[in-house]
Amino acid sequence: MTATSDRDVLAIDIGGTKIALAIVSGGVVTHRLQMATPRSGRGADIVEAIASQATLLPVTLAAGVATTGIVDGGQLTALNPSTLPIEDRFPLVAALEARLSRPVLAINDAQAAACAEYRLGAGQGAERMAFITVSTGIGAGIVLDGRLQSGSRGLAGHVGHMVSDPNGPVCGCGRRGCVERLASGSAIALLASEMLRRNVAAPEVFAASAAGDDRCTQLLDQAATALAGTLCDLVASLDLERIVLGGGVGLADGFLTRLQAAVSRQPVIYRRQIVRAAMGADAGLIGVASLVSDGKFH
Repeated sequence: MTATSDRDVLAIDIGGTKIALAIVSGGVVTHRLQMATPRSGRGADIVEAIASQATLLPVTLAAGVATTGIVDGGQLTALNPSTLPIEDRFPLVAALEARLSRPVLAINDAQAAACAEYRLGAGQGAERMAFITVSTGIGAGIVLDGRLQSGSRGLAGHVGHMVSDPNGPVCGCGRRGCVERLASGSAIALLASEMLRRNVAAPEVFAASAAGDDRCTQLLDQAATALAGTLCDLVASLDLERIVLGGGVGLADGFLTRLQAAVSRQPVIYRRQIVRAAMGADAGLIGVASLVSDGKFH
């Protein structure tokens, strides 16, 4: 992948709970706006929300979208509909091009963030690396021999749906025991809520663990152990040099240390350097803008 350029790009990041828009040039984010993600189940409502906010930003020649889910031929499908309710194979690119009146490139958000980390952040210098986001769900962007991998159908990097426990709970994707169902922010919140018999959010679990709650500490250790197994599977499959950890849970106090400790208990051949992501919450915006400036994915 080449270095980012100074071309102004309208960058859009679609998540399960919020949508961010900004102007990105040379890796610098300006004019940033944010709103709640419409959860009506209609892709048209997401497109209209984006179009209404885009009118508040300077006009650019092109736009890029980093989104949760699978992007295949410009169409968006949510692998786990509970993360982003939307019709299967919604024509996201065509719909946005019609409303924004400019070319649009779309890619998975973790793939976009991996591009940003590889070019400008904690992945620099590693030709075989993975960016892992642990947030509401779990995803990855993978760079092999300097090339960002999107796959033949956009599925590359959906590591949250690799099976960690064949006897585990059923995931929203339909499989049983996916690591996303065991180690993501939503999983941690659900497991803690069941344990404590009240509704608990993931940040509360981290706070309780830090305050000395052994049950919450054990739950977080179990999540880190499940994710460590998945990372070792990735290393065995792809022979990665480095793993970059991001996302709200991934960057929460103590989680990186837990994950590193869990990986250190695995055989030496599967251990790799795991580092904290450097590009922050705007990695997806920066990465997709960089790809738009390239005019290509790889």
